[in-house]
Amino acid sequence: MVTVTGRRPEVSLRERKRAATISEIKAVALRQLADEGGAMTLRGVSREMGMTVQSLYHYFPSRDELITALIVDGYEGLAGAVEKADAEGPAEPAGERLLRLARAYRQWAIDHRAEFLLIFGTPVPGYRAPDPGPTIGAARRLGAAFAGAVFAGWSAEQIARLELPRPDPLLARTLQAGAEQVAPHLPAPAYGIFIELWGRMHGLVMLEILHHLPWLTPLDAATSYYESATLHLVSDLEHRRTGCTPARARR
Repeated sequence: MVTVTGRRPEVSLRERKRAATISEIKAVALRQLADEGGAMTLRGVSREMGMTVQSLYHYFPSRDELITALIVDGYEGLAGAVEKADAEGPAEPAGERLLRLARAYRQWAIDHRAEFLLIFGTPVPGYRAPDPGPTIGAARRLGAAFAGAVFAGWSAEQIARLELPRPDPLLARTLQAGAEQVAPHLPAPAYGIFIELWGRMHGLVMLEILHHLPWLTPLDAATSYYESATLHLVSDLEHRRTGCTPARARR
């Protein structure tokens, strides 16, 4: 219950205790998911917290609901970090903007490894995300932030001139359906490029997080390589933009 005293709402002690308990439940569940390969159970969480499983049901009626809450938290945290980075210098050139967002994406993954692997790693055994559900909306928020940066500086005409590498009606329909979920203003070829570029950036982060790049052990070396690869990505994107610029505009 929220009461209003003067102009400032106050949260009751009961609500503060509930919020603190929910935070602790999530922290314990996330740790168990990371340490036990997805073998988290409500009984195991309640045991570690020193409460009965019946009491835990008052906060999360099922294991899937708890996992869904953790996934939403992960997407929202990552999207928030990316959006914050985007707000720090929106007037910068498009390439610098994308590089700034890519840095924020990688840093959040390093700082929140368990959450990052929960939303992008091996699916939790037996878990099925609700469809439609809160995880979809949270994922859209992240995609929308990057879609805006990828095509910053592009004109509507340049975006419209993009084409798929070869005619493929099925692929075009599939990409358009994906675009409608994340960036409805993008045609299928543009959304395809967005997914391709995000995959390149995300793939490097995953390789680093999962320790598949041992030759980049020093953090400074890994940072330098990631930024170099991102600059290649920016260069490729600019090359494609130039290729979609009518000849009269390049003169």
